[in-house]
Amino acid sequence: MGRETGTTAPKTASEPRTALQALIEQTLTRHPGVREAAVTPDGAGAVVVLDEMYGPLEIREDLRADLLAAGHPADPAVLSVSTLPTGRPDSVGELAAELGEFASLSRYEPAGTELEAALADRLAELLALPRVGALDDFVDLGGDSLTAVRFLTALQAEFGAAVSVVELFAAGTVRELARLLAERALPADRPA
Repeated sequence: MGRETGTTAPKTASEPRTALQALIEQTLTRHPGVREAAVTPDGAGAVVVLDEMYGPLEIREDLRADLLAAGHPADPAVLSVSTLPTGRPDSVGELAAELGEFASLSRYEPAGTELEAALADRLAELLALPRVGALDDFVDLGGDSLTAVRFLTALQAEFGAAVSVVELFAAGTVRELARLLAERALPADRPA
């Protein structure tokens, strides 16, 4: 992943690390976009302080790719914070809820409906990404206004429902966009 500049949260002697946790920590500390990192004991998530040029979604996908290359199909959530919490986090989700707007959580969730899957596939193709999840945000994925126009034009042609650029940015995620499209009159022969 790059240079070794990041650090990890301090350990205590009573906290044995799992092999997966150690691999995630090692992988994150080598990433050029990670300044500091701490991994939950189960390896299900990581808390990171990022370089301003990187986002949690990019770190999440880079981490996943590196773990797969190392033979570990783990898919940890990544919580971006401005400073690491004191001590090792027990749960990234609980910490994200506690920090609220001061943290950005990126957790992959597969599409739950055919419509979500279709939208995620179109976005992944348009943005040249290996995958897009139901909770991934259009802007975090790298979408901009020009991409939005191209994406929405394709959606209108395929699904017959018009969505404005403002509505796309307001919806944000694949799941919310699918909900918006489902509220509009979709033809019966289209995925729901």
